[in-house]
Amino acid sequence: MHTLLSLILTPNLYHLTPNDMRLRTHILTSALLGAALYPRAPRKAGLLLAGGVLLDADHYLLYALRSGNWNPLSALRYDRWRNQPIVVGDRRRYGSLRSVFHTVRVTLPLVWLLGWRWPALRPLAIGVTLHLALDVSPLRLDWRVWWRAAGRCERCGRAGLRRGVYYVNPTRAGGSRWTVDNRAAWCYDCALAAQYM
Repeated sequence: MHTLLSLILTPNLYHLTPNDMRLRTHILTSALLGAALYPRAPRKAGLLLAGGVLLDADHYLLYALRSGNWNPLSALRYDRWRNQPIVVGDRRRYGSLRSVFHTVRVTLPLVWLLGWRWPALRPLAIGVTLHLALDVSPLRLDWRVWWRAAGRCERCGRAGLRRGVYYVNPTRAGGSRWTVDNRAAWCYDCALAAQYM
């Protein structure tokens, strides 16, 4: 049962996100935006904060379903650890912890429809929109890499695969953050191979 629920909640098990946003950043940005937009309406500010933070509950739920460990602190520790390079003898990784609720095409129309129908929920819709905007990696928006790749993986040359933009030499290893020469459009298999070499 938990495996079936886990598969339903995960739209794409092969999604590798190099720069996932951290929970504390969602909390801080949602709180600041809530205070800025609703300085005299603490309930609305709180609703915006809830929309900006509680969307991440799916990470916890997927971790708990896949690992069998329902401790929230363990889930936070795992979330920090899972994006580190794989070392021989590492414990099991549970793949992407993103559910269908982190999909813009599903979540944004739903929350804005609710906000349109019930105006009191508009701060919640703003918070969810902020959360999803913060989760977008700036690498995905680099049109120069997409144009150079011309529909193919720049590592293996295969066409027709879902691709993402990744750093060739990671910034933590001294690679340049801003030059196009340090970015490449790779398929999932090539990104995994490059990340864990």
